[in-house]
Amino acid sequence: MPDIGFLELLLVGAVAFLILGPERTPEFFAQIGRMVRQGRVWISHVKQQIEQETQALKEPVNEARDALDEGISSMDNSIKKPDEPKHK
Repeated sequence: MPDIGFLELLLVGAVAFLILGPERTPEFFAQIGRMVRQGRVWISHVKQQIEQETQALKEPVNEARDALDEGISSMDNSIKKPDEPKHK
């Protein structure tokens, strides 16, 4: 999102007031607010769908990673075990 400060918003409000007049300015900003709200809902919905779709791809990768980690740790344990002393 663009970084809009207070002075920029004040300038937009003043220009809208001059162009639209005092009767239509509140309705204009109400429409802008509704559009922003709808945009945020839409973006949230898209993010949720992407997360659901990628979850199906993440599960097999996580399982493979866990299996690989277990294999590596068991190999490390077998390598780190000291040889048993030989009895004469």
